[in-house]
Amino acid sequence: MRKSAEVVVVGGGIIGCSIASELAGRGVEVVLLERAEIAHGASGRNHGLVYYPQNLLTDPLYKESYRIYREMAAATELDFGMDEHSIGLVVLAGSDEEWALAEAEAEVCRLGGVPVERWDQSQLRSAEPDVNDDFLGAWFIDDGYRVDPQALTLAFALQARSRGADVVTHVDAKQIVVRDGAVKGVITDEGPIEARVVVIAAGPWAPKLARTAGVELPITGARGWLLLTRPPRPVCNHLVESAGWHLISGDPGPPDVTVGGYGEGEATPTDIGLLLQPNANGYLLMGGSRIASIREDPEGPEVARQIARLAVVAIPALADVPIREVWSGVRPMSRDGLPLIGWAEEVEGLFIAGGHGGQGVMLGAGSGRLAAQMITKEDTFTDPGVFAVDRGSAPS
Repeated sequence: MRKSAEVVVVGGGIIGCSIASELAGRGVEVVLLERAEIAHGASGRNHGLVYYPQNLLTDPLYKESYRIYREMAAATELDFGMDEHSIGLVVLAGSDEEWALAEAEAEVCRLGGVPVERWDQSQLRSAEPDVNDDFLGAWFIDDGYRVDPQALTLAFALQARSRGADVVTHVDAKQIVVRDGAVKGVITDEGPIEARVVVIAAGPWAPKLARTAGVELPITGARGWLLLTRPPRPVCNHLVESAGWHLISGDPGPPDVTVGGYGEGEATPTDIGLLLQPNANGYLLMGGSRIASIREDPEGPEVARQIARLAVVAIPALADVPIREVWSGVRPMSRDGLPLIGWAEEVEGLFIAGGHGGQGVMLGAGSGRLAAQMITKEDTFTDPGVFAVDRGSAPS
């Protein structure tokens, strides 16, 4: 491991690996530190979907990410399984309220240039015959490209290494060294690394590291649970989602866990929906949830049971299908649903890239390119002010 570098990137998820690759490709001397394995956290524990985000402000990040993924899919030897064509998203509606929620989601996609269509009950039955007859119809969004999120993140890490970056796993960054108001490096399990720029891309653990530099970040954790099954036959042809599940613009996810509420044993705030993802290998992935996370050990395992119940309501044929695996990952949520990409005002040389929530894969490559352009003082492909770290208040 190098003892000095121009830039140290902390975090081996999709954001950190993308930034390291972009910087190394510009000739910057980079060390990437990951405390466990590449894609160990939420970057390897998600649906692995690239689809239009529910916020028009992130449109440039999404479109840049999509372009980069297409380029990587054609160039890398590592197959991360990106669909050539969209699989399509069916947003179910079982009531007037759900019709309105589904339409709101479809409208954002339409404004972003994604084809959408309202399906009545007969159209839904024709497209998805296993869906429960109780649903009145659906909105169809012609979007959704599946990827293997672990392989995609690893592809960026390998690309970074091929470009000259030092990619180090199983080494934890314990403290950011700050002198006279400026970054001087980091202290790790293996000793210090000198650097004038440190990028914190540590997901939900970013605030902990930032505090060692005297910086408070408005990022909180939200755990998402996933279940894996393998039905004996396909039970859905598209992505199938409950109305209102996707984050709409301005929705930051579950509220904070308060001291009083935690002390009184109140239930942890949880947002639960349904997203069924049929994969090409015959497996069906079921999510999802956002449960306020204040510990590293898995909170709320009963949430997985609620997801299973929603899945059976949507597709009764799933009732007797064995569950093969259950797991969870913690998403880093910002206060306003937008990622934080930019310099920390309090400390010179400290760069933040986080708070992507459940959109790390969707926005990862574009976020990495924007961060690298800002760090190297290039012209940026989009206005970085939208994602400024100081745009909102830090947690009290």
